[in-house]
Amino acid sequence: MKVYRIHRYVRSAFVHALLVLTGCARAPSFDILGSFFPAWLICFAVAILLTVASRAILSRYVEIAWPALVYPSMTALFTFAMWLILFH
Repeated sequence: MKVYRIHRYVRSAFVHALLVLTGCARAPSFDILGSFFPAWLICFAVAILLTVASRAILSRYVEIAWPALVYPSMTALFTFAMWLILFH
């Protein structure tokens, strides 16, 4: 009876380890002039540029009430959206 219980725990631990380790893949990165940059950093840099462009467009039509909250939120939105579209 004890041996069966030990095998069940070992099998359960093995299955859980496999489920947890499926996310341990190599992160996507880009080789830029011999140095590897993570993909999220590239997405972040492009998101900053998109936020600046959005600010230029929005400032013509709308007054932003809380710019300290809006612009970082827009940057995060653009970063996460690009990451999801391009890498998942």
